[in-house]
Amino acid sequence: MPAKTFHIANFGCRASQSEGASIQDELLERGASVSNSPYSASVVVVNSCTVTEEADRDVRQLIHRVSSRNPESRIIVTGCYAQRAPEEIAALPGVNYVVGNSRKSLVGEIALSAFDEEWVSTDRAEIYCSDIFEERTLAARGFAGSGGRTRAVVKVQDGCNAKCSFCIIPSVRGHSRSMEADSVIAEIRSLVNREYKEVVLSGIHLGTWGRDFRNGVSFSQLVRQILDEVPDLERIRLSSIEPLELTPELVSLVAVEPRIAHHLHVPLQSGSNRILRQMRRPYSAEYYAELVAGIRRDIEDAAIGADVMVGFPGESDEDFAETCRVIANSPLTYLHVFPYSARPGTPAAEMNSPVPQHVARFRSKALRKLIAEKNEAFRLRMIGREVEALVLTSGEAISNNFIRIYPSCELVPNRWVTLRPTSLHEDGLIASL
Repeated sequence: MPAKTFHIANFGCRASQSEGASIQDELLERGASVSNSPYSASVVVVNSCTVTEEADRDVRQLIHRVSSRNPESRIIVTGCYAQRAPEEIAALPGVNYVVGNSRKSLVGEIALSAFDEEWVSTDRAEIYCSDIFEERTLAARGFAGSGGRTRAVVKVQDGCNAKCSFCIIPSVRGHSRSMEADSVIAEIRSLVNREYKEVVLSGIHLGTWGRDFRNGVSFSQLVRQILDEVPDLERIRLSSIEPLELTPELVSLVAVEPRIAHHLHVPLQSGSNRILRQMRRPYSAEYYAELVAGIRRDIEDAAIGADVMVGFPGESDEDFAETCRVIANSPLTYLHVFPYSARPGTPAAEMNSPVPQHVARFRSKALRKLIAEKNEAFRLRMIGREVEALVLTSGEAISNNFIRIYPSCELVPNRWVTLRPTSLHEDGLIASL
């Protein structure tokens, strides 16, 4: 096994993926090499998620597989699960280090030291974890994470001050905090200099960027500043933005600025006002419906996505029917559907009237069928039009409005092309030049 090979297994959101990419860049700049498989790497970094019990289980299963198939490797577990339950992870066989989000900046150094040390087996891993709520600022990382060869993910915000009753994330990410605009600009310039064509702005509660500053700046102002000060950046794509943070100013900017992707992800969670109140979500189903309808009026070809949770405690058949009606009558083009998962320490975990798992699974299946029909109709509308797309690989591109495009001939990656879709593909469109 090569002495200094590493593999990073990323779980969870784009913000977490951006952090994983930064760790990778740091290790590469310090002379280590990437392994495409965790089973052949000398150091494996597991960048964990804990948003659901399924996410926790996926992390544990990967750790078990790596420790069984690559017993000589050093396993470092970081991320949200590591922050929430460091002792639990430290007790898992094969884990050498547990590094919470509060100490995530140390992962690179720990990995580099692990390459050279003689590991002596112990019952428990070393833990690096502190109170995440002591973190009050978001510093530039010093390494511009890429997340791919053509599109870069830049985390500009971390933490969350919302108190949704089902969500564990504020307790593992801490208070909302923003990266200074000058640092954001510098990181994006670095990526543009490395020939990345598209930058995805990400965060845990992205739309609250700037609220922890005293100068009253907003997220839409940051986007405008990036456009003005990085003129060579060819496209910005926005990650998930909560309904109340998706302001008319921001929607208008996306509509009129050709360098911003026509793609907005706006979490819904439920179409039932009763359930939204139980979730402590600060908007109504009617507000959400009008918001996304307004997006469609302003941006005719926009991809509009949402997160939806099914099986929340007490969700009745009528509550679910209301969710279905909101989605059916909306311009949404894709969904991320999540069955409710009780998270320790959250108010929802103490609520009565749990929904049986088989009912939640049925509701998930019904929503996926509904959105598949809406997504197909959205893609059909693109057939025959000219579509601008960024080539990801020789046989795949991503459109401005978030549709996978499969060209009829091989293309050069990391270039913009204008394609004309001719027919549907299973998960996108087939197109010709």
